[in-house]
Amino acid sequence: MAFNSAQRKSLAVGFGLIAMAAAFIVLIWLGTYLPGFPGEVFSMIAGIMWSPILLDISLFILGLSLVFWINHIRRQAEGDEFVYLETVDAPDAPADLPAGSRSAVFRDPPEAPPTEPAIAAIEGALDMEDADTATQLLFDLPEDTLETPAVLTLRIRLAELTGRSEEARTLRTRLDGDAS
Repeated sequence: MAFNSAQRKSLAVGFGLIAMAAAFIVLIWLGTYLPGFPGEVFSMIAGIMWSPILLDISLFILGLSLVFWINHIRRQAEGDEFVYLETVDAPDAPADLPAGSRSAVFRDPPEAPPTEPAIAAIEGALDMEDADTATQLLFDLPEDTLETPAVLTLRIRLAELTGRSEEARTLRTRLDGDAS
């Protein structure tokens, strides 16, 4: 069974980590043979390390720390896992759309839709003299955009279309006051 280069690298890293842990334990064991105070310290550390409960807990903490460290390195190399998924699930979507074309994954957040399409839709409704649709679209606009010159111009056109000339005059003076 032949391994590819990524598998060989993973195996080498894994065996290296196991060898480092084994070397650490062997160094502590060899330290118990030192004469005097250092030997007593290593003997105490070895006795604590090899006690049944502490050995299990220390190996668990060491393994968990190792998993977190490897995951941290992997996330730095690969980037964040958070992505934006956009799917096509509209009722009017073509039935023969391939499965691979029904979704897309993006790493960057989507841009907020501009208010320009809403203004264009209002202009279209006014051009078709559809006052009801234009009024509804104006009500759907955010309140902070109602006093902008582009929207005031549309409101003047709507007032003139519906025969409210006094309101159109008031809006025109407000528009002229904003322009100066």
